[in-house]
Amino acid sequence: MNLIQITKSLVLVFAIVNSSHSQDLLSLEEAIDLTLTNSFDIKLEKYNVEIAENNVSRAVSGQLPNLGYQLSYQYGYSNAEIETLNVAPGESNPPLELDGSAQTFSMTPEISIPIFSGFRNKYQFKQLVVKSDLSIQLLNKAIERAISNTVSTYLELARIQGQLKINLEIIEISNDRFKRVIEDAQYGSTNSLRKLQAEVDLKKDSSDFRNTLLMYENTRRNLNFLMAQPSEREYVVEQEIALAEKLSYNDLKTELFQKNSDLQISILSRENSTYQAKIAKSSLSPTLSGYANYSFLDTQNDAAFLQSQKVSGPNVGLRMSWTIYNGGANKINIKNAKIGLQQQQVTLQKVQTEIEKELQNAYSQYENNQQQLRIEKANLNTFQLNFEKTSQDFKLGIVAASDVRIAQLNLSSAKNRINNLTYSVKQSEIKLLELTGRLQLYSIDK
Repeated sequence: MNLIQITKSLVLVFAIVNSSHSQDLLSLEEAIDLTLTNSFDIKLEKYNVEIAENNVSRAVSGQLPNLGYQLSYQYGYSNAEIETLNVAPGESNPPLELDGSAQTFSMTPEISIPIFSGFRNKYQFKQLVVKSDLSIQLLNKAIERAISNTVSTYLELARIQGQLKINLEIIEISNDRFKRVIEDAQYGSTNSLRKLQAEVDLKKDSSDFRNTLLMYENTRRNLNFLMAQPSEREYVVEQEIALAEKLSYNDLKTELFQKNSDLQISILSRENSTYQAKIAKSSLSPTLSGYANYSFLDTQNDAAFLQSQKVSGPNVGLRMSWTIYNGGANKINIKNAKIGLQQQQVTLQKVQTEIEKELQNAYSQYENNQQQLRIEKANLNTFQLNFEKTSQDFKLGIVAASDVRIAQLNLSSAKNRINNLTYSVKQSEIKLLELTGRLQLYSIDK
């Protein structure tokens, strides 16, 4: 790699890292808005909410009257042989043979009104209400997850963007060292080993930059997917994202059991199973309904004494049905519904224990990241002074190039640790907000 190639590479590097002059700046709020507007998962959950809300109806639960209309028409052909009763002793009547077509037309409009079903319809309506609430909670969970994924990916993109700038600083330093070695070689004050070492370091730093750039492009495509944007859309993200005030564990724990979406979903699922068990038990009760109809019957039969008949008139009555035995299916359904309720109770206990454990782990990680960030920031000045002193000594010929390289790598590592920890603190903060149901109201302070 000669000096011209290195210069061209640096021009390209500057254009990419400092591309905010030519590309759009995407703020975190804009990224969240795009996700909430375009997310595929959120759109699908909204359809489920719409369906569940439509189902919250007395008609769907079977509590409203039903109005029906029955029509039938039948046509056939028959032969009939009819023997009549002998009235006079000693006389016999020959059988009467008739044949011909027969047709029947009937029409019956009817209204049926449910009276009692063992409270089955009542429980079904309440279950529909719970299912509607559950669908809304699942939508909230989808929104929460979408925001969390978007913020996490955005922060990861910002972290990599910061790492690219650190890589650029490393390349600049390595390039200056390489140019110095080339200049010294022109005056015969260096050797081929120093030149080779400087070139190898510059190539290594350029390779690290390309690998980081690949991560950046892949992460940006991931963010575009979350926002339902074209994968090729280009932009830069905000580098400075303010960290929130220190979060209180006691406040977080209180909100955890009040607002955690997984817990709310589990509570509603248990309530749904409670009504399912009541619905199953209602199958043991009789059902009673009232009805009123108007029937019309028109019969034409050429193969009968009564060749034409028309009957019409209103009717009212009660219908009762009671399944005494159906092979034990009702008992099995009741038993399974009770088991399902017990399962949901255990699931609720598991979720309560699990989210508390996750809160403890997330808060410990949050505090540890904050402490590590403070330590790394305090140490950065030491690495900076050490690099500046070593670079000065190298120019004076006091230390070797390898010493400068070590000081350079130590400084860049310290900067990378601060860059990574800065966003790790934010990522752990997002996890705490998600657990406590705050994420839907989440905003970044400017």
